[in-house]
Amino acid sequence: MKPILMILLVCAISWSSVARAQDYIEPGGAPYVLEPSNTKGPFYGQSEAELRARKFARGLANVVLCPAEIPNQIFQEAYKTSPVTGIVVGFFKGIAKGGSRLAIGTWEIFTFYFPGTNNYQPYIEPEVVFQEYLH
Repeated sequence: MKPILMILLVCAISWSSVARAQDYIEPGGAPYVLEPSNTKGPFYGQSEAELRARKFARGLANVVLCPAEIPNQIFQEAYKTSPVTGIVVGFFKGIAKGGSRLAIGTWEIFTFYFPGTNNYQPYIEPEVVFQEYLH
């Protein structure tokens, strides 16, 4: 019981000593005005540095995860057709898509600082392997 009373007492003392924003008057006599927040959200644009970092991270992920394109394509082809056809066709599709991911990822790593013709947007969809399963 004593700890609860102590917590309530501390909260009451601190609440009474804190000036609320609407009660605060600046030294010049003008009321306090809240400034707009600098937070980011889905309706705010991204800075140039954020776009560059995303392009670099996307390129690095594509280089590292390009071998994962083989089992990804095998699974997708097996799901669309039959398991045997999926293994054979998916393997070759995975090698082709993995090679393109490796090339595009390498390109994005070396050119991450520049916007390019697509203004930092991905050259291949989905951006990284297995991204279609995240939504």
